[in-house]
Amino acid sequence: MSVSSRTAWSLAIGFTLVIAATALVAFWQERARAIDESLGRLDQRNSKVVEELAQRFDRIEKTQARTIELFLVERAALSPEKAQQLFNALYPRRPDGTRRSTDAMFEGGATPIGMTQGMAGFIPARADRDPEAVRDIVAATLAVRRLGDGSRFELESLYYFTPRNEIVIFAPNRADRLEFYRHTAPASFAFQDREFATIATVAANPARQMRCTGLQSLISLKYQEVWTTGCMTPLDRDARHIGTFGTSMPLDEIAPAGRFGGSQEEQVILISREGRLIYHPGYTRQNSRKTEEYLDITTTDQPELAALWKLVRQHGAKGFVGRAQALNGYVALRQVPGAGWYALTVKPEQLIMARALAPIPRIAAMAAIALTVCLLIVTLVLRQLVAKPLRRLSREAERITRELAAEAMLEMPENERSGNEVAQLVARFETMASAIRTSHAGLEQRVAERTSALNEANDKLRILSELDPLTGVANRRKIMAELETRLDRMGPGSALAVLVLDVDRFKAINDRHGHVAGDDALRALATRVQSLLRPGDALGRMGGEEFMIILDRARPVVADAIAERVRAAIARQPFQVHGDVTLKITASFGLAAWVPGDSAKALYARADEALYEAKAAGRNCVIASFASQHNRNAA
Repeated sequence: MSVSSRTAWSLAIGFTLVIAATALVAFWQERARAIDESLGRLDQRNSKVVEELAQRFDRIEKTQARTIELFLVERAALSPEKAQQLFNALYPRRPDGTRRSTDAMFEGGATPIGMTQGMAGFIPARADRDPEAVRDIVAATLAVRRLGDGSRFELESLYYFTPRNEIVIFAPNRADRLEFYRHTAPASFAFQDREFATIATVAANPARQMRCTGLQSLISLKYQEVWTTGCMTPLDRDARHIGTFGTSMPLDEIAPAGRFGGSQEEQVILISREGRLIYHPGYTRQNSRKTEEYLDITTTDQPELAALWKLVRQHGAKGFVGRAQALNGYVALRQVPGAGWYALTVKPEQLIMARALAPIPRIAAMAAIALTVCLLIVTLVLRQLVAKPLRRLSREAERITRELAAEAMLEMPENERSGNEVAQLVARFETMASAIRTSHAGLEQRVAERTSALNEANDKLRILSELDPLTGVANRRKIMAELETRLDRMGPGSALAVLVLDVDRFKAINDRHGHVAGDDALRALATRVQSLLRPGDALGRMGGEEFMIILDRARPVVADAIAERVRAAIARQPFQVHGDVTLKITASFGLAAWVPGDSAKALYARADEALYEAKAAGRNCVIASFASQHNRNAA
């Protein structure tokens, strides 16, 4: 290719770069505009979501407050005799000792309290022995009947339950027709461990205000995985919790299709302040068992859910509108008043980028036309102004090179390069530079070889500085550094334990069988212990016959079980050492669990102190320094 053609192509490339830069500027301008518009829409949509949810929770709170008012009025009007009479009629005793609502209360028909429909109740055995409890149940039945029937188009359910597992519920549209409470619930039915009951206790709700649960399955439809959330308002009398009024919201009514409106490109996500997933179009599905796997996002292994929880913890109190790098998108975040929930609206970044890239093809087409015209003009001009003078210069360079070769100042190549003027001119200079390149290449090779040898030596030194030369496990400095590193990463909900073991009467082994046998025993013991550990655990030799084990993500019960397993494995099978000697070895163990504020030295010191207690307790046992210390001797 001639010089003029090469130059023309070079200029074409330059023009292309200029055009590409122009397109890039246009792209960034469009990207910034798209981001600003998307953030505005996200914030606006998120505001509507929060407003709609807040209105819904406000209606629920007002309904429950009105129900409590009616409850108090109805109870005051009930005499103990009248309450007992209505109680016996509405909730007849069953053969199993429980009392359950009559079928007429759900199916619809005349009852002692008037026409009733969609209601059910479960009263455990012996509940009727307390006249005050009977008055509460009857008053709650009257209040739930009146308010439930008037709110059936706004609320899925309205119910009252007590700490004694009594429950009265209005839910006329439940698919199971409340059969569980009316007929199939066992006599031992209890629900005080469920979240909807625990959040109403004084300990969990000292403000005694309405609180809402995370997503949970209905106890009456246990095997159908009907996911729901609920809002509970506690009721106290004489500073004592006597019951709770609640309302449930099934998952498919929290955010059904179209409820929150907006583009399908934007996702609405709801999360509770306790870190429970309430609604996510990709993870929460009604009647799906897998939904339960994603509810607790505080410990989830799903990167997207973990990123959502981190964002809520960082910005939930003040709100957030902007880019969330971990989610590869843009987010609007607000707190929902009255529920303790957070609403997030998310739009993937690639959708915004697609819009920003839209004008690029138009710019590229215009650039191609302009580039073709410029290329033709430049080629014609350069042939006259550059190509001819350059050919003359190339011929003169060839003459000078041949003269220098004739004087033995350089060696001409066997096959001279053919091509355009520039190529021939370059060939002459390459001939002179070849000797310099050869020398330089040799020097670089020697430097590379020495650098490689130095790196290998450094790697060996690092290994020697971190590993115990006798057993091959981490040495004291390395294992303590590892412990400090792991403690730096600990956070709320994290768990870790340190196990220190010391071979019992090891000096006697050395004295009787020699130090070679003792060394063999330590190596064999380290190998056996290492084989018993889990992925993520770490073993190190602290010195002499003492070793330390870091038990990763091990809560006290797990750590205690691992310690006992290691102790038993050492004591159960003898060790073969030098001289064909069989040694029966035991070890004592000190165990300490991490608590917030622990440093590496403090945690090791507590485990070491427990080790000394194990020695004092007779050896071959595990002593734990957490809550309840205990000692297990070998069998």
